[in-house]
Amino acid sequence: MLSLSSCWNYSPDIDIHDWLIQVKELGFNAIELDYHLSRPHLQQIHKTLPKLGLAISSVHNFCPTPDDDPSPRHLSNYYRLSALDEWERKKAVGWTCYTIDTAVEFKAKAIVLHAGMIDSDDIRSKKLFELYMDGQKDSAEFYQERKRILNFRKKNREPYIAALEESLTDVMDYAFRKKIKVGLETRYYPTEIPDFQEIGMFLNLFERKGLGYWHDVGHAEMNSRLGITDHLDFLEAYGKYLIGVHLHGMTGKRDHQVPFSGDLDLSPLIKFFDKHVIKVIETTASSAEDMKSAVQRFKK
Repeated sequence: MLSLSSCWNYSPDIDIHDWLIQVKELGFNAIELDYHLSRPHLQQIHKTLPKLGLAISSVHNFCPTPDDDPSPRHLSNYYRLSALDEWERKKAVGWTCYTIDTAVEFKAKAIVLHAGMIDSDDIRSKKLFELYMDGQKDSAEFYQERKRILNFRKKNREPYIAALEESLTDVMDYAFRKKIKVGLETRYYPTEIPDFQEIGMFLNLFERKGLGYWHDVGHAEMNSRLGITDHLDFLEAYGKYLIGVHLHGMTGKRDHQVPFSGDLDLSPLIKFFDKHVIKVIETTASSAEDMKSAVQRFKK
C-alpha cells in the first residue's frame, strides 16, 4: 500500500473532493489524514472515500485539528504530551485519544505521534543549523554548539520524559482498547523527544500495548547530517518495531520535498520497508507530474 499525506498541496480552503480524485488519478490507493484537517474536512472525506475506493492508511496526531483553544505553536505541536503544565498535558492526551477515535472511524491501522520537546529559548537550534548550512559542520564552532545543545538536553530532559511517560500510559491504554497501533516518530530538532535512545526506552515500556516506531526519512537524515545519530542506525535498531514510514525528498536541511528529489538517496533505505510497513509520501507541495513520477518509481 502506498499512501499520500493530506498535507500535499494543502490549503485551508482546499476542495477535498477534487483533491481526492487527483490522489486516485496519481496512482495512490490510500491517504494519511494529517493534522491540518478540520472536522468539516473529515466529514467531506468520509462522504467521498467510498466512491473512489481509497483507504485511510494512518492518522497523524492531532486529527482533527484542535478547535477548543488557540495555540501559538505549529499545528503538529498544538498541545504537547511532554508538557510540564498539567492542563496542557491532559489536553494533549485528550486530543490524542480523539485522534485514535478518528483512526477507528476511518478504519486506519495506526496513528503517528509527535511526542514533545524539552523547552528552551532556542527550540530550533538556530545557530547549529546556520553553521551547518554555511558549510561549517566540521568546524570547532559547530562541534561546540552541538555539544552545548546536547548537554542542555541531557541536563533538562528528565521532567519532560516523566510527563511523556505519564501521558503515554493513558494514551496506550486507550489505543490498546481501541485496537489501534501508535507510531512514535523520529524527530527533526535536537531538543525534540524522542532521541535515538529514548525511542528504545519508550518501546520497552509500551510495545506490549501497541507502541511501535514510525520512521521519518528527513528527520532521521537531519540527525545524521548534524552528526548526532547515523540514519541507518535508527532502522537497524528499531526496524523490527517499524509500523510506518514518511517518505520524501530533501535538500540541505529542507525536507518534505517530492521523493527522489534533492540530495537524499532513498535507495539504501527501501529494503527496510517491506509489505507490512505503512508507506506514506509526506510532501507538502509539488506538481502532480512530479508526484506521479515518484509514485511510478516507488512501484518499480
